Amino acid sequence: MKILEFITPSNIGGAENYVVNLSKKFAEKGHEVFILSSAGESGKNPELSVLKFLQSSGVPFKITACGFKYNPVAILRIAYFIKKHKFDIIHTHLSKANFIGALAAKIAGIKSISTAHGLNKKNQYKYSDYVICVSNAVRENLILQGMDGGKLDVIYNGIDTEKFNPEAEGLPQKKYASSTAVSEAGGGRPFNVGMLARLSREKGAGLFLDAAKLVLLKIPEAKFFIAGTGIMKDELIKKAKDLDIYNSVYFLGFVGSNLVSFLYELDVVVVPSLKEALSFVLLESMSMEKIVIVSDTGGMPEVVEDGRNGFIVKSGDINAIYQKLVFVYNNIDTARETAKEARKTIIEKFNIRDCADKTLDLFSRYV
Repeated sequence: MKILEFITPSNIGGAENYVVNLSKKFAEKGHEVFILSSAGESGKNPELSVLKFLQSSGVPFKITACGFKYNPVAILRIAYFIKKHKFDIIHTHLSKANFIGALAAKIAGIKSISTAHGLNKKNQYKYSDYVICVSNAVRENLILQGMDGGKLDVIYNGIDTEKFNPEAEGLPQKKYASSTAVSEAGGGRPFNVGMLARLSREKGAGLFLDAAKLVLLKIPEAKFFIAGTGIMKDELIKKAKDLDIYNSVYFLGFVGSNLVSFLYELDVVVVPSLKEALSFVLLESMSMEKIVIVSDTGGMPEVVEDGRNGFIVKSGDINAIYQKLVFVYNNIDTARETAKEARKTIIEKFNIRDCADKTLDLFSRYV
């Protein structure tokens, strides 16, 4: 099968990594794969460059100018590209690609399948022949908007569980502190809490800081790490200063290739999102055998079973996040058992190999 993966990113995140990882699995199975992408907006950070990201992927690719969402020139250009290279199917990702790619596919006479990575409006899938939903929550969201359920299928996101592995080559041998250990400075034992997300309101970083304030009153040695970039960065730094916790909060920016080692150093990962289809950070953290605390929004309760492989709190409930963090600190040995179950869950249900197999099975229905 000759597959065109088309994505229109704004920066490098979960969907972009998913496209590359999926493409590599398709290629391993003998399929010919090509990535078509818009340039994105890296700003001054070269690590966020779509070009550099795709160059390092090892997958054949082309950067194309897409312009605005309804750009007829871009649609015709992509249709010509599809016909010229005789692709069998186009798989689209993110709003502009879903719309432009599906129209270009119709002109070129091939089928288009979109992956819905978020809780999106149904209009962006107007011309798609079929839609892959990354969680049941995404599927239900589209059905509630009037989409035909027969056009929707759930294939959970998959990650590389060998890469996101606490025993991966190059990581130091870590000796976890027990619940009775103390730090070398003579205070309480270390407690590293992190979140990784685009710094927008829906990701809940403000809630993370409010919870951190409460936790630090009980566990002054705790440290809080925020990895990611976004429009709220300055606002969040000011908030940390206003809460008088700035010295205990570390804003790391885009961690990029250091993601695995960043997750490795954390005791707990918090995903306090107010809106979330299915967080890649959640899957990656669980695969790294981290204790996770997540909000009950979107598809996250489809992954986390409270008390078995992680902990769930009500969306927007600062006090609940605080209470779970204190519980984990006071019961760290028990909590780490949930982290072991977390990795098992990802290996069994959310690995990239199974994701690729199910996606290829779907493609084969249309080619």
